[in-house]
Amino acid sequence: MSHFITDFFVSFLNPLAPFFMRKFDIGVKEIALLITSISFFSSIFQIVFGMIASRLESLKRGLLASMLLTVGSMALVGFSRNIVVLLLLFLMAYFGNSAFHPIGAVMARGSSPYSLSIFVAAGTLGTALGPVFVTQFVSRYDFEKLWIVSIVSVVTFLMLYMRQPEKVNASKVKDHTRFRDNLQGLRRIIVLWFVVTVRTLVITLSNTYGPIIASKRGLPLTFGGLLLTLGVGLGVATTMVGTWMSERFGNHITNLVSFAGMAIGVLILAQPVSALMLVVGYLLVNGCGYLTMSTNVAHAQQLMPENAALASSTVMGFAWACGVALRYLLILPFGENIMAQLIVLFVISIVMVPISVLKIERNHTVLNGRGGY
Repeated sequence: MSHFITDFFVSFLNPLAPFFMRKFDIGVKEIALLITSISFFSSIFQIVFGMIASRLESLKRGLLASMLLTVGSMALVGFSRNIVVLLLLFLMAYFGNSAFHPIGAVMARGSSPYSLSIFVAAGTLGTALGPVFVTQFVSRYDFEKLWIVSIVSVVTFLMLYMRQPEKVNASKVKDHTRFRDNLQGLRRIIVLWFVVTVRTLVITLSNTYGPIIASKRGLPLTFGGLLLTLGVGLGVATTMVGTWMSERFGNHITNLVSFAGMAIGVLILAQPVSALMLVVGYLLVNGCGYLTMSTNVAHAQQLMPENAALASSTVMGFAWACGVALRYLLILPFGENIMAQLIVLFVISIVMVPISVLKIERNHTVLNGRGGY
């Protein structure tokens, strides 16, 4: 439930991009840079949060702190009077979300490969419902009234939190574990980090421009929210499908299918297509992208069992931050030209199809069956 709530709130930023463009009188380049900066600076610290989580005695208290930071910040977002205040509040909310993920991933770790998939699916569901909810809310009510949603969410979370037993950190790293030992462990997951980094670039930039493309074609704000909800909602199902594929065929095949599908999706988004085809392209990007959302994390934990929290934060947060940082290389030179950026994403996705197989197989990091290699 906590993963659902925290991802629900941070999913508000992308669908409200057209709203913020009108409210603060900014262009496509400015809003894209703002969203990219918030995602980057919060995600880059997730590897630090992973190191902290690996030494926590009480995961439950860490969970509480991260949740309160996210929901509390979002309660104030509606009162932003300028773009700087908006940036700072969203940044605080995203920091709380980044701190949550390595803690939550360790708490969700279980004997079944589907334990982590269920955890990821819960967050994906929150990410899916957030856009359609917030666009409907802002269209019907005052933006400032978002604090009501935060209060209801906090009360719900605290009621469940009080009933949750204390969680001992079974993956806690001993104090004498050296930083150099952690770096040596990270070498085993470097290929997975690269794959997730590129996947993040494709998904997040598509998510940023999806609602903006819809708005530029005269479609309402709620359509952009629905677009995000449908795409990420499909990801809830494909996350589970991806786990099955990795168990059956190997994680390398799952990554191959993921990039191939995303390539087709971004190519459709780059064309002046109808609203229906816009939805189809977006579904392909998110549906295929989410195939490996949990499998690469589970794979990293298996490759680095001595510090599962650090492994999780590396391929969840740090890789995400690196992928988001790559967006600057497209946004800054191409500016308002969304189509050119999507064409570049198509080329990158096509290149990653053979790399997903060859590089991962060469480094013997194929998730084969029940954790074998």
